[in-house]
Order: sequence, then C-alpha cells, then structure tokens
Amino acid sequence: MDKDQLAHLEQRINHLVTVTKSVTTDDYEDLRKIIHRPGFTTPAELALIAGAVEVLIRQTETVAEARRGLMDGARAVGATG
Repeated sequence: MDKDQLAHLEQRINHLVTVTKSVTTDDYEDLRKIIHRPGFTTPAELALIAGAVEVLIRQTETVAEARRGLMDGARAVGATG
C-alpha cells in the first residue's frame, strides 16, 4: 500500500470517528422525556416510533459487531501465533 492509499485510509478512519461521535445518547434522553408528555402520540404514531426504535437497535448492534470484527482483524494482521 502506498502513502496516498494509507493517507486516504486514515482520512476515512478519521471520518468514521467523527460520524461515530455524532451518535450520542443525549437525543435518547430527550426522547425518553418526550414520550411521557400528555397526548404524546396516537396508536399509529406510536407503532411508527416503536418500529424506528427497533430498527435503530438492530443497526447499532450491527455497527458494534462490525467494529469488533474490524478491530479483531486489524489486530490479527501481522500477529504471530
């Protein structure tokens, strides 16, 4: 891999870090408060929001699994054993 390729890969890793940091739990704390407001939502809207929460859980679990695989694989490169 040449220097340009490594620089590009490092740039992409930096972007990954930035994107990962943009996903915070602060919004979810707000969401917990919002759902308890009187008249929060209709049954249909509740179903939509509950579905979105389930999708975000699955996607977040997938991201965590992918990250573990990436780090395990990267650590294994060049390792003897």
